[in-house]
Amino acid sequence: MYYLSVADNRQSLYIKRIMISLVASYPFISKTLRDAGRTSIPSTSHCCTAQLQKNGTGYDDLNDLLADPADLEFTIDLLKIEVPGSFEKETWLLDENEKRNTIPELKEAGNELYHKGKYKEAEEKYMLALGFLEQIMMKLKPREKEWDELNKIKTPLLLNLAQCKLISKDYYQVIEHCTSILDDDPDNVKALFRRGKANISVWKMNEAREDLKHLSTLDPSMQVSVNRLLCQINEALKIKDDEDRQKLRGKLF
Repeated sequence: MYYLSVADNRQSLYIKRIMISLVASYPFISKTLRDAGRTSIPSTSHCCTAQLQKNGTGYDDLNDLLADPADLEFTIDLLKIEVPGSFEKETWLLDENEKRNTIPELKEAGNELYHKGKYKEAEEKYMLALGFLEQIMMKLKPREKEWDELNKIKTPLLLNLAQCKLISKDYYQVIEHCTSILDDDPDNVKALFRRGKANISVWKMNEAREDLKHLSTLDPSMQVSVNRLLCQINEALKIKDDEDRQKLRGKLF
């Protein structure tokens, strides 16, 4: 049996005499929580219940409890009271409709953070929105109407995420996200441009050229930017050729 008593002066709830049968797993749960707060875990630690009982938890008090189980008394400090609707739900508590409604809010929040120069925080918003989308789309058949509608929402989120990754110089992620878009929409101008820039940065010059040349046929207004990047490619290749010639000069084969 168990009961609650409230001590108003300490703003705490005391839970007393919790029966052994209700807290049998406490040593294992407590070990997991304690380990999570440690910077290093001994290599002898185990997560298997049988191994824990044999080799111990790594904590004397928990080992004593394993050897001699007993009723436990818990003290829970009451930090604050939140009524329904006054707090943001954990993402795992959201149902499908709540996730759908949250996606545009996350995108807008990400855009605001991006314009403030908070690129990492913006990236997190876009990734969360994409995660919700993927969860919903997994339940649908590809290319059916609802799936296509959600896929259209996914594209700008991927583009925004790719832009954040470009700024943080995570070029391979840029290539991955833009390729995902281009697999479905080969003429997406922004995806071609961002993937082209990322390809240059990872020295995939041929791929970058292909993206940029295709881009120039789709959007003449981008020609100045395309030409600048093509010149950058040519200059980088020229410098590399000069360096290679210097290395080979005077060597016999």
